[in-house]
Amino acid sequence: MRPLLLVALGGAAGSALRFAVQRFLNLPLFSWGTLLVNLLGCALIGALWALSARGSLSGTGRHLLMSGFCGGFTTLSAFTLESNALLQQGRAATFFLYTLATVGGGMLATFAGYKIFQ
Repeated sequence: MRPLLLVALGGAAGSALRFAVQRFLNLPLFSWGTLLVNLLGCALIGALWALSARGSLSGTGRHLLMSGFCGGFTTLSAFTLESNALLQQGRAATFFLYTLATVGGGMLATFAGYKIFQ
């Protein structure tokens, strides 16, 4: 199968599961479903990363599960994977800059998008 199709299939499954979890677990005062999805997605992408690093996960599996499923389930998992890779490469300054830009920039972009379209 082509990589794009694998990513699309995995993404559809991850998105559907995220929707179901959030629908049943999110409450008005706290987004328990979103937190659970983000933490599970991060744990899963970490496990898949380890399997990939030791050669136990094929390119097909990486496309389907890491880019597709985890990407559809939570984008936080991609961010944490990339951040951890920077740390493992000894690029601490880039890690901190990337983390600050992603979290801070994401918060500002969300606020700006809300204000612009309010």
